[in-house]
Amino acid sequence: MLMPRSPWLLIALCTLYLAACGAAQPSATATPQPSATPEGPQTLSICLGNEPASLYLYADNSSSAQAVRQAIYDGPFDWVGYQPQGVLFDGAPQVRTQSVTVRQGDLVVDAEGRLVTLAAGVVLRSGDCREGDCLLTYSEGEVQVSQLAVTFTLREGLGWSDGAPLTATDSVYAFEVAAAAETPTDKEIIRRTASYSASDARTVTWVGVPGYLDAQAATRFWSPLPQHAWGSLPVAALAGEEQVARRPLGWGPYVIDQWIAGEQIQLRRNPNYAGPAPHFAELRFVFIGHNANTAAALADGRCDLLLPSSGASEVADGQNFPIEQDQWLHLVFGITPQAYDDGYNVYADRADFFSAPAMRTAFAQCIDREAIAAGLGGRLANSYLPDSSPYATAAAALPAFDPAAGAASLEAQGWRLGADGWRSAQGFAGALFGQALEMNLAVAESDLATAERVQANLAECGVKVNLQALPTEELFATGPQSPVFGRNFDLALFAWPFGEQPACYLFLGDAVPGTDWSTHAYGWGGWNVSGWQDEAFDSACRSALSHLAGTPDYAAAQQAAQAIFAEQLPALPLAVPLGYVVARADFCGLEPDVQAGSRLLQNLESYGYGSWCQ
Repeated sequence: MLMPRSPWLLIALCTLYLAACGAAQPSATATPQPSATPEGPQTLSICLGNEPASLYLYADNSSSAQAVRQAIYDGPFDWVGYQPQGVLFDGAPQVRTQSVTVRQGDLVVDAEGRLVTLAAGVVLRSGDCREGDCLLTYSEGEVQVSQLAVTFTLREGLGWSDGAPLTATDSVYAFEVAAAAETPTDKEIIRRTASYSASDARTVTWVGVPGYLDAQAATRFWSPLPQHAWGSLPVAALAGEEQVARRPLGWGPYVIDQWIAGEQIQLRRNPNYAGPAPHFAELRFVFIGHNANTAAALADGRCDLLLPSSGASEVADGQNFPIEQDQWLHLVFGITPQAYDDGYNVYADRADFFSAPAMRTAFAQCIDREAIAAGLGGRLANSYLPDSSPYATAAAALPAFDPAAGAASLEAQGWRLGADGWRSAQGFAGALFGQALEMNLAVAESDLATAERVQANLAECGVKVNLQALPTEELFATGPQSPVFGRNFDLALFAWPFGEQPACYLFLGDAVPGTDWSTHAYGWGGWNVSGWQDEAFDSACRSALSHLAGTPDYAAAQQAAQAIFAEQLPALPLAVPLGYVVARADFCGLEPDVQAGSRLLQNLESYGYGSWCQ
């Protein structure tokens, strides 16, 4: 399944798609932990589907690149139960809110979360305000607003694999590289950063732009890059350097020894690793393609562990861990297409199919989401966050598959069924009398089979759907001509990645892409492609985004936003694809809680098999 470009906040929170979702419990019984005995096998072979294009932190973000990085880096955070656990730090990050004076011309974040220059008429949150009852409209002079600051203290003794000390300035250097125009990273969080500085060798402080209330403030630490080795290189040249792309220095349990193109990456223990030494002296990442014979790969010793990118399937003589992939497939309703921006004209524009929630609900009732999920070998998606998230709520229930009820609803709304089995408008306010209930569904060619299931389901309710299968780069192009991000679709089917933070921001009203910057805050860089806008949802989502993650207010606001989403349905969640991690029968050290997405190998140093597990 293919994902489009992500919105700025998603990229920032997931560090360029380093998203993860909660894993299902393994089908095998809980595996033993490796023993402390020093004897055991010397080599661990982990099999991947693809060869990474690059290991540069700001380049390739494929699952294969992420897996290898887990071996050469360690943290800076591990994620356990959707909570970040600092790896590089001495104690928890220190988050504080300070009051700061701002005046006309200063850069601030307004009450709607937009980065603006302070001028008369800008609405701000006063002092420590996080809700809407303490807003102020700026007129002149000086005012006090909140500013977030987070201090990170590195552990003593951290070092790079070449023996050089790892210091706070390496994280500042990483921030500066990420912020450079030549580096292809999203800059939104960087633009919302007032300063990122090191006060000594172990202390880094992030300070947000005044007014920026960041739910994920405690993770605003940039993963270090080795300034002593790369600092003399031009930023624009980094991605093309061998030492950056194929042999980057790290501080994790392993260091790259050899990269054999098309075959494998060989690593050895990092003698300068500050943590417990991994059990295996050598580690190999083997590239076996997407459809390898899993049982044969285990039996002939090529693989001790196969990751989902290899297309691993369940085997009888091994341990099988079903893994929720880090994305959710959904059907997006074109509620407000670009053509409506100058006003809706029933004679000139496409019929107003979806402005009423009742129409979107009727379509949901006509679509067999469980069958779609089963057809993909996955599970049902129930929201824009995994069911395993601590912020998921069963109260936000989606309409059940009930084609009879869906058909009856369409009939009641003025879409009458003809003798030919298709519906036409006979009393529907948003269409001319006699207009067919016929529309296009834009989809990537790789997801065509799923789109055909949707097409068949809706046909049973008398809705005629024409499939518009497009190459990925065309479907997800940017700008007003884009089918998806230009809001030029009736229905669209694609996947967004899951993130650690519930993605209510995907549907914020001011994130609708468009030309007029006064009404489309991000221009054609917006990501709410449905065009849906709902004040109650925006209020709940913004309330969540203004509280620190993990607090009761944060959880309550996230669940309130989910309930509105489920009732209003700007998009219909369909499925979360599953993959498998398959390990040899005598493997140990796998922790189901972290077996998901880019976090899959975050406890790599504890893996063992054979005599290590006795």
